[in-house]
Amino acid sequence: MKQIVTIICFSLFSQYVANAQYMLGAYNNGQPVFSTYAEMVSGKTLNNQISIPIQYYGADINVNEWKLTARLTQDYTNEVNGAYTVGAQYSYLKFNSQENSGSANGILVNVPTQAFQLSKYNEVTLIHSNINLNGAVNRIFRYNLTIQGGNHLLVNPNGMYNSSYEFKLYKISEGTEQLIGIYTSPIGDARFQLSFGGNFGSQSVMLQNGAQQFNINYSTPADYTVEKSVTIANALRVNTYNSQLAVEASGDFISSTSSQTLPLSILKLQLSTNQAYKGLQIISPVTLATTTQPIAIRSSSAPQDITYNVKFFIPANSPGLNVTPGTYSTRVYFVIMPN
Repeated sequence: MKQIVTIICFSLFSQYVANAQYMLGAYNNGQPVFSTYAEMVSGKTLNNQISIPIQYYGADINVNEWKLTARLTQDYTNEVNGAYTVGAQYSYLKFNSQENSGSANGILVNVPTQAFQLSKYNEVTLIHSNINLNGAVNRIFRYNLTIQGGNHLLVNPNGMYNSSYEFKLYKISEGTEQLIGIYTSPIGDARFQLSFGGNFGSQSVMLQNGAQQFNINYSTPADYTVEKSVTIANALRVNTYNSQLAVEASGDFISSTSSQTLPLSILKLQLSTNQAYKGLQIISPVTLATTTQPIAIRSSSAPQDITYNVKFFIPANSPGLNVTPGTYSTRVYFVIMPN
C-alpha cells in the first residue's frame, strides 16, 4: 500500500416519503474515480453525481419562500476497512442543471452556482428561493460532486469510500423556518473511489529512529556562515518495486509566534544508503519545493526493503535567514509513485 509520511522540520434511485408534506429523494450517477497521482493531488469532479427531486401534490400550504439544505451523515469510509476515512469537509456540491416538469409554477429557480463545502455537522444551504412551490411540484436539481485532492487521499488505500446525503426542505415565513421535507439517502449515494496504481501490493514507507522531526539550530553568528545540517542514519525505510520515491513540502517555514516566514528554497535534502541495492538510482541532493520531485527510482519486479539515511541541510550564507529569532516549521512528505 502506498502511503505518505510527514516530517516536521525545525523546532438507481432511492425513494423515501418524508415525515412532512413534501417528498424529497436522490438519484446518484456514480462516483469520481482517482486513478493517477495527479488526480489524487488536484482533486476530481463527477458531473451530475446527485440529482434531488422535490415533489408535492397535496393541499396548498403557501410555500412562497423556501430553502433546500444538504449535509453528509458521516465521513467517507472505506467499504472494506472502516478504519480508513476521508473527512466530509473535503467534498463540495456545485449546481449543474435543473428540470421543472409538470409543476404548477413553471418558472425555473435562480440557483447559486458556487461550490458548497459539505459537512457532517452542519447543513449547507444549496438553494434559497422566492419562486413558490405551491400547487403541484415536480422539480429536479442536479449537482456535481467534487472531492478535493491532497494528503487526505494519499494516505489511504484503494477502494470505495462511502457516505450518504441528508437533504432538508424548509418553508420560510416571516423569518421563521418550518421543516416540510427531509430525505436521507442510503450509504454510498455520496461516494468516490481510489484506484491508484501506487496503492497496490505491500509497498510502504515509514520513518524510524526519531526521523519524525529534524531540528536545525542557529544559535551564534558563526552558524550563518557555515552549512547547518542534521543527518539521521537509517531514517527512512521503504518497501517498494518498480516505483519512485518522491518528496514534496507544504510550503515556506512558518513561525509559531509571528507572521514572518523563511523561504522553503533554503532547505536541501540528501539521501544515501549503507549498502548497494540492485536497480536503485538515488537523485539527490534536491532543493525542497511544494511540487513533487523524484528522489529515488527503483527498477525491480521484486519487493525489497531499502533503508535510507536522511540529511536535511541549509547551505552557508543562505538568503532569508535575517528574521526574528524563533521556531520556524514546515512539513515534508515522502510519496511512493509508480514508474
